[in-house]
Amino acid sequence: MKIAVFTKSTLKGHPARKALLDVLSKEGGFVIEEVGSDRKLPNDSERLLAFGGDGTMLDAAVLSAKAGIPVLGVNLGDLGFLTQFDAHVSAEELARALRSAAVKRRMLIECSVEKGSFLALNDIVVKSASTRPVSMELYVDGQFSDAYRSDGVIVATPTGSTAYSLSAGGPVLAPELNALVVNAVCPHTLHSRPLVVGSDAEITLRLIRGGEAELVVDGRSEGRLSPDPVVTVKKGSISALFADAGKNDFYERLLDKMNRWGSARSAEVTGL
Repeated sequence: MKIAVFTKSTLKGHPARKALLDVLSKEGGFVIEEVGSDRKLPNDSERLLAFGGDGTMLDAAVLSAKAGIPVLGVNLGDLGFLTQFDAHVSAEELARALRSAAVKRRMLIECSVEKGSFLALNDIVVKSASTRPVSMELYVDGQFSDAYRSDGVIVATPTGSTAYSLSAGGPVLAPELNALVVNAVCPHTLHSRPLVVGSDAEITLRLIRGGEAELVVDGRSEGRLSPDPVVTVKKGSISALFADAGKNDFYERLLDKMNRWGSARSAEVTGL
């Protein structure tokens, strides 16, 4: 089986990565090829194996979706909410997951603006490019739904509901739900609340009253938008494909990963 390996640049020398790849190549019967700086997957790759944290997995999920192959992640970063394994995984367990034919699909969203289109696993954010809030109108399937004066607006997938949107007060959606979250960031109003819509809805954001806005796709800035931009977000035509590691521990991981930071800080303060 031919495996493409995608690694965060600063982690290529990580000892756990080297040890796992050595065993997979020498004893597991896998053909290993690294994804180069051009981010193109080698021909005939059957799986994409990603080493890094959640940022790496966001990039890897879109790359693998475009190639039509499943991705599997090993966390060498901090949070690792999207990865299937941590750095201490055995090569044998990793090999079993790579060989598994089972695949879990997760929704991608596609954003269309004047400068082009972008795919995201987590979220699309239209945010202020300065310290001043921006004013935006929200349309769902062409129907006016709300207006915001805020630091920005997030459109998140169920996968992305545990990321920036959660920090901005949005709800957690189970990853298998067919829905999207629209969530204003620090709205200057008492009425605005996160909105959950069906996954087939087309969401349009229009910047009004001037102001400078920036487009952010899965945490990566795609630059400033033109004056009076129209940003359209909808469910992508392709899905992210995750190799099934035989685990269904979303709620356990949610409690563990999301509570870890506060718990660690509390222990530090109390001396426990």
